[in-house]
Amino acid sequence: MPPLDVTSRVSGGSPLSLARRRQTRYLAHVKQVERYRHKTKAGGLAEAWPADAPSPDHLAERVRYVGSGEHKDRPVHPTYDLEPCLRSDASRCDPTISREEAEGALRDAVRRQWVSREFVGDFPAYVWGWCRGQPHAARLINATQGWYKAWPIGEDELPSDRRGVLAPPAEEG
Repeated sequence: MPPLDVTSRVSGGSPLSLARRRQTRYLAHVKQVERYRHKTKAGGLAEAWPADAPSPDHLAERVRYVGSGEHKDRPVHPTYDLEPCLRSDASRCDPTISREEAEGALRDAVRRQWVSREFVGDFPAYVWGWCRGQPHAARLINATQGWYKAWPIGEDELPSDRRGVLAPPAEEG
């Protein structure tokens, strides 16, 4: 019996080592993760507030930031009642931001109408805002209660903003 050949033939007939095949699979996985993380969510900001939706001020009082363990790592701020379980492909949230501070940023973003075109019931599917100078994206996770989870994003991941309104709030001093 001939010795086991650790190479295989790929299209074109050139030998490809086992290590090279693994590297190729890994790079394909990384590209898939990058495509997922950078895809545009909900088609950009809403051009105008929907006529049949509650007012932004009313809706801002109803939304609630509940957080998600998928974006938390230890230590978790004591205001969160969840178990951290950071996903390997998830953005890590700043552990010093309290739930109340995150909820305030979410409500401010709703008041400023930094929301997606897509609504689910009364609530926008996505909201974008700023917390401590860092842009964040929030996704509706309970359309009945208006609960959101959020995570930090890069400025290049903000949605298209034809009105030019999605800028960091001015520092209050």
